[in-house]
Amino acid sequence: MSVPAPTVAGVSDEEFDELWNRACQWDSPAIRTHEGDAALHDAIVFHGSVVNGGLLDAVENYARDEGYPLARVVRSYRSLGLGRTADLVERAHREHVELAALPYDQERSGRVEERVDRSYDLDDAALSAAARAAVEASPGRFAPLG
Repeated sequence: MSVPAPTVAGVSDEEFDELWNRACQWDSPAIRTHEGDAALHDAIVFHGSVVNGGLLDAVENYARDEGYPLARVVRSYRSLGLGRTADLVERAHREHVELAALPYDQERSGRVEERVDRSYDLDDAALSAAARAAVEASPGRFAPLG
């Protein structure tokens, strides 16, 4: 006799909106107490920086950020099932380090920035879908909803 696989209760749109909005708050207690909320918060913050200034700029800024260190951002993406995006961020960081070690050349820097920025293809919908899948797969990693 086979035992059916456990089903994961879905997250309603209202509950997911609550989770998302909570993760957008800088002072949300949930981001200090639940690793899932913290990962989503980190991903939202970094993703917003990429959208506003490009991947290379975000990598440069977060590489030395004490509040949101780049390594934590990468772990957060992986935690949400966004391993490909985490890999892109790590690759962009390596390229930033390599570029910074060379004498400044505006044309070269512009080419690298354009190429690196184009590589980041995560959009808001994909981030949202990953967050929803993460909370449905492991609801205990997130503060209670509802």
